[in-house]
Amino acid sequence: MKYLWDKIVSLAGSNFGLKVLAIVIAVGLWVAGHRDVERAVEVPVEFRSIPSDLMVMDNRVDYVVLRLTGPRTLVSTLDAGDLKLGLDLDGAKPGSVSYPLGPSSFSIPRGVTVARITPPVIHLRLEPVLRRVLPVAVRFVNKPPAGQKIGETSVEPGRVSVLGPAEEVRRLVSVETVPIDLEDTRSTMKRKVRLSTDGKPFSFSPDQVEVAITLEEEEVSRAFSGIDVQAKGFKGQYNVSPRSAYLRVSGPRHIIEKLELGTEQVYLNLKGLAPGEHSVPLSVSLPSEVKVTEQKPQRFKVRITKAGV
Repeated sequence: MKYLWDKIVSLAGSNFGLKVLAIVIAVGLWVAGHRDVERAVEVPVEFRSIPSDLMVMDNRVDYVVLRLTGPRTLVSTLDAGDLKLGLDLDGAKPGSVSYPLGPSSFSIPRGVTVARITPPVIHLRLEPVLRRVLPVAVRFVNKPPAGQKIGETSVEPGRVSVLGPAEEVRRLVSVETVPIDLEDTRSTMKRKVRLSTDGKPFSFSPDQVEVAITLEEEEVSRAFSGIDVQAKGFKGQYNVSPRSAYLRVSGPRHIIEKLELGTEQVYLNLKGLAPGEHSVPLSVSLPSEVKVTEQKPQRFKVRITKAGV
């Protein structure tokens, strides 16, 4: 055995042996390259010549799987893009339509065999399309930051063209933007925003709008009860009934929360009134941003016993 191995090594070391070895390797490579193999290829589906008044619906097939067999040198170099499946919809009518698939549906090179096609049939539903011009509604994902409210919202353009299945488009009363996050907005915001299809096969023109949002400080309400009612700047003598008032005011939060009401802000003006009985309205001096929303009572009975000097 050792003798036979030594002869093989000796022969391989000679020129003749090297030639024989090269031939054996070449034959082996040729055989390996031409041995049949099997390969699965995902081929994209492309729709062509779709009638302008129709839309493809319920298309759950974006690609088909071809299981191919043939020589390794051919099968391994095939590109899915070159095998693209083109379905010609020219002349199609509304409704359901089926397209059986076979080897002739694809550009398969000679020497390669289609063993299986998945799915073997493509089922489509075609629906009429409708175009409408509708107003744009701004949609928010959350509320403004604490203490603020949405003051003004503008959209440019305010109306867009929407194209889609006729039945779906007829139901629309407006087109919404994708939800806008107000969390980091402080006073004003202006940005380009896409329009939302809400999962429906809609297309928009334009597909983006410019939204401008202004945030204002939130208004709050606060009640003050038992406010002492007195005359302001009156030197005479008088009696007032009732002696206290109730007010409810509203305005920006930062002002209302710090607001204090005393005789400088809530008072009776008795200047120029003679002795006797009078019905006097309440005078209120408040910041311009603050409004009185409720007051009890509206007027007070005042009996002046001595006129002011």
